[in-house]
Amino acid sequence: MKRKYQASKDIAEFDKERVNKELKLGYLNLSEHLFEQAKINFLLALQFDSGCADAYWGLMLEKYKIANEEDLYQNPVKYKDIVYLNEYEQAMAFADKDQKNAYNQLLERIYAIKEGENY
Repeated sequence: MKRKYQASKDIAEFDKERVNKELKLGYLNLSEHLFEQAKINFLLALQFDSGCADAYWGLMLEKYKIANEEDLYQNPVKYKDIVYLNEYEQAMAFADKDQKNAYNQLLERIYAIKEGENY
């Protein structure tokens, strides 16, 4: 999944820059397995933009200690474990159409990898 680092559309431009900076740092820290720092970055992004779907998605990845979406395929978390997480629910609630499609594609692939064991 190509990351766009997308803040909500209805916040001030200055706050968008702050949010995007924290998202970039958060996802970089995830990729480096610096999970606690990534969590801090995502929580900071949410302080500036409480409706940031990418920050909630990042918190979900951090919760499972997943460095990037590819890790979901190599060592997938169970589908049912993800869809009931508050972080996932918040990400989907605030996601725009493109983000929802991307998140759903990831989850469909997770479900397919361990079909029968997921639910």
